[in-house]
Amino acid sequence: MIRRRDLLASGGSLLAGAALGLFVPKMAGAHEYDVGKIKVEHPWIRAPADGDNKSSFYAFLHNSGDTPDKLVAVKVEKFGKSVIHGDAKNLELETPIVLPPKSKVTAAPGGVYVALLDAKKHLEVGWGLEMTLVFEKAGEVVIDAAIDAPDAKHAHDAEAMERWEKAHNKDTSGPKDTGHEGHKGHEGHEHHHDDKKSGGDN
Repeated sequence: MIRRRDLLASGGSLLAGAALGLFVPKMAGAHEYDVGKIKVEHPWIRAPADGDNKSSFYAFLHNSGDTPDKLVAVKVEKFGKSVIHGDAKNLELETPIVLPPKSKVTAAPGGVYVALLDAKKHLEVGWGLEMTLVFEKAGEVVIDAAIDAPDAKHAHDAEAMERWEKAHNKDTSGPKDTGHEGHKGHEGHEHHHDDKKSGGDN
């Protein structure tokens, strides 16, 4: 994982280290990544719910080209599997997210999204997670997705972060010395995963 606060403060200079040598996307800004005619803006994920191992990925996906493209795969080392739910009318289906020409598609709670399953490692709220998005025509781009609170409704949801911080403080004062593994306030992805059936996660 990438400490997002450090990443943003340094303008990305921390990525020059050998350990992050593969993290070299073409970036238009701190929260934008370009590949071909596709721009990925404000990518973020919800931290898994407490005791859960599932998360969700969201972003604004812009296609400035004259032909359609699709998000066909997401690679995340920290998860065992990713499943794209790209049909807003039937979020149960596993299907690519279609990007019509000259359009912006929003992957957000209650709409199309990518389910990240079988987390292999705890995700630290406030940090960033390296991911690779694979588009049918534009190809692959490596991004840094912000890890937001489990019940965040949008990227950098301050209210959700405040709720998480309060829950975090309670957790850390409890009897369990869980370190990074148990203090995340993982309380929201399962809620989203259920809500995708009705499309009402907001």
